[in-house]
Amino acid sequence: MAMTPKTSKPRDLWERLQAIDRRVLYTLLLVVITLPLFKPIRLPMVTMPSTQKLYQAIESVPQGGFAIVSATWSGGTRAENMPQTEAILRHLMKRRLRVAIFSFDQQGSQFSYNIASRLAKEYGYEYGKDWVHWGYRPIVGVVLKSLVRDIPSTFATDRDGKPTRDMPVMKGIKDIKNVDVIVEIAASGIYMDWIGLVVGANPNLKFGFCPTAVMAPETYPYMDSGQIVGIMEGMRGAAEYEKLVNTTGLATKGMGSISLAHVLIMVLIIIGNLGYLATRARGS
Repeated sequence: MAMTPKTSKPRDLWERLQAIDRRVLYTLLLVVITLPLFKPIRLPMVTMPSTQKLYQAIESVPQGGFAIVSATWSGGTRAENMPQTEAILRHLMKRRLRVAIFSFDQQGSQFSYNIASRLAKEYGYEYGKDWVHWGYRPIVGVVLKSLVRDIPSTFATDRDGKPTRDMPVMKGIKDIKNVDVIVEIAASGIYMDWIGLVVGANPNLKFGFCPTAVMAPETYPYMDSGQIVGIMEGMRGAAEYEKLVNTTGLATKGMGSISLAHVLIMVLIIIGNLGYLATRARGS
């Protein structure tokens, strides 16, 4: 006698919502992450005081002032440090400050040069006249101690080996007292070296720091003491800074992706819990 196979009872809506195929979830996540990268979403954003202070510090430097940007980061933290670097360089160029860039990391040297070269075309910055890239420099302590006393000798050549002393961008720059602002963009505690070896040598120097978000809290005591004028915290800080300089860059797009992904996760958690409660109530 043939056995009639048992038919499983059709699942209702709540049961199906608790068993959504993971491929559907991954597809939804991919969509909400990718969409803002192509069509930026400007979400309401409150600018942190630390970001505002860094912006105001650079705003206070008169046109023609001299700024140093150190991009000590690599590919591992480019999601946060690259938007920070672009936001800072964009602001410096909008302010028409002379800009010198270098890095204590070989990857950061190349990344920062690529960003600066692209922005220089946008703002009409001429290499050697308005900006220079000093390239990769090893041994932090030696470079910083030398920078304080003699900048032309410390950075005698640029990244391509060209002499920098006679470049118009270096006119009148002898030591740290001729520098108006320094911004370090890093995924490490290198700010301590700047504070210990450089900041105190020029009372008028404005030193800003752009760390990854995870290390930002440890820097606040130095901002409270005035040794750091302002802090740009990770991608969120970069998005805030882009808002201040009135541009839509990598950080604004990235924050849209992160925000939508968080919304999706919260919606899925709510749906899953509602389904669980509904099926549990029916079973009791």
